[in-house]
Amino acid sequence: MFSKKITLFIAANAMAFFLGAISVSAQTPPPQPPTCDTTTDSDHDGIPDFALVGLVCSPLDLCPNSNLDPTVMLFDTCDTGIQNTVNPNGCTTADVFDEMFDHCLDAKNHGQFVSCVSHETNILKRTKIITGKQKGKIQSCVAHIK
Repeated sequence: MFSKKITLFIAANAMAFFLGAISVSAQTPPPQPPTCDTTTDSDHDGIPDFALVGLVCSPLDLCPNSNLDPTVMLFDTCDTGIQNTVNPNGCTTADVFDEMFDHCLDAKNHGQFVSCVSHETNILKRTKIITGKQKGKIQSCVAHIK
């Protein structure tokens, strides 16, 4: 009787060794989804700040502090008359323009400043983000700035 128990014990341990048994204490439950506030919209632009993507809480609004003026103001002094809309990434037209034109403020003189803005508006026009008429409005604005 005793030898049967030892034989059974040895056989069970050998099988566990070869099959790679995992002790019960080493098993962990599947990860729980993180808490993710998908309702907060800090700048009230209609795009939530975060979204739960799988098990990851990811930023959804890439511009959480959007400029929500009705029209695009350049450098806080010139109203272009261009409607300030929100894109699916949560950035307004004004946010995009501010980001693109911000480095132009480092121009050494007015001519370089106007040239820099012209270069950036050419990109916007080529990609059909603005029309030729809107490009003209922007150029007219910057001609009187700096």
